[in-house]
Amino acid sequence: MSITIFATVEAKSDVSNAVEAALRAMIEPTRAEPGCLHYALFASQEAAGTFHLLETYADDAALAAHHASAHFAALVESIGDKLAREIRIERISALES
Repeated sequence: MSITIFATVEAKSDVSNAVEAALRAMIEPTRAEPGCLHYALFASQEAAGTFHLLETYADDAALAAHHASAHFAALVESIGDKLAREIRIERISALES
């Protein structure tokens, strides 16, 4: 069963460009992961410096592999001190078929 994640990342206002660049750098390597089914980055039009990720992985093992990847570790290290608050991560499921 696939796993869908909705994550919200809120950058400190003075470093939002750096956070956006780090998140953009995740797109290509994450989409190349064998278990990644969908990975999209969005910027809020209402809250500057707020980004959303919509991610779908084949299963829990694929999500775990993503979290264990070198590019994920690099992201965590590069944006850790640039966040206004902790990243909000939700597992979500579609209500329609």
